[in-house]
Amino acid sequence: MSAKSKIVIITPTWAGDVDHFRVMRQSVERSSLAELEHYVVVQDEDMPLFEEFRGRSGLNLLSTADVLPPEVERKRRMARRLSDRFGRNVTRLAGSLRRLFSFPEWPSYTGWHTQQLCKLQLASELECDVAVILDSDVVVTKAASCQDFMGKSRTVCFATWSARSEVEGKVKNWVAESESLVGTVQLCDPVNVYFDTPFVFDSVILREALRTLEVRSGKLWWETLLARPPRRWSEFGFYKAFLGNYRDQQDIEWRAPDFSRYIYNTSNSEMVIETVRSMLADSDIHYITIHSHASGRETWSPDEYLGRMTDLLDQEI
Repeated sequence: MSAKSKIVIITPTWAGDVDHFRVMRQSVERSSLAELEHYVVVQDEDMPLFEEFRGRSGLNLLSTADVLPPEVERKRRMARRLSDRFGRNVTRLAGSLRRLFSFPEWPSYTGWHTQQLCKLQLASELECDVAVILDSDVVVTKAASCQDFMGKSRTVCFATWSARSEVEGKVKNWVAESESLVGTVQLCDPVNVYFDTPFVFDSVILREALRTLEVRSGKLWWETLLARPPRRWSEFGFYKAFLGNYRDQQDIEWRAPDFSRYIYNTSNSEMVIETVRSMLADSDIHYITIHSHASGRETWSPDEYLGRMTDLLDQEI
């Protein structure tokens, strides 16, 4: 890939992640990635919360209504209403019923699934060579570089390898479903278990993968994915499986994401701040993912450390 290859950033987000996104966008603007076009897709009903970002240099604010097919957007809105009404536990139960009995349909259209569609839709349609997916919970450091996503002559895909026998839980499901979607003939071992962001899509290869999926299924690619059991398919897993089965492996650089770090325990806000402060000072670290959740799984609020994070990033100029 040449140094002149066009790279864009894509971030799907929603109301629950607006504070995380504020920190992430601030960190992007203080890094060399600020030169890239950043496409942000917000759930349509949440757009008023993100108006503060409109007009920022390089930032393109879109709603799900701009990106998703109308039928999908209509069902997404219905799924959001039902999920808000019934709560997380009932939504998960409905998803289990969907996997077992193919009913009800609405759990397949919740935000987690439609965000994946937004990534694939934009990454395959934008005029770019590479689309970098960055979730709202990522902090970009000053050491980050466009070179993180580019190979000299090969397509970059991040990879963390694990023996197939050791893969469990949701990752095992994502791997198996992805292999089924692409029609894997021979199972590889070890398997790539990297499902974090940043994640890199080569736009030409992604378009080929989606066309191949449509030919195999006889349906539009997004119809095929939404027909699969909820929370079992992964946009990243599908792309990786396609790379592993349909591309010459000499053309792929499976790059270890050694410049990424992860914070899983966010119960102590002071510790989060100090950990991030230390990581920002380490030139070997380019991306910090703070795995806090806005879905009610935590009994503490991220507000304290997120509010202080903006001041911390200002100090890093």
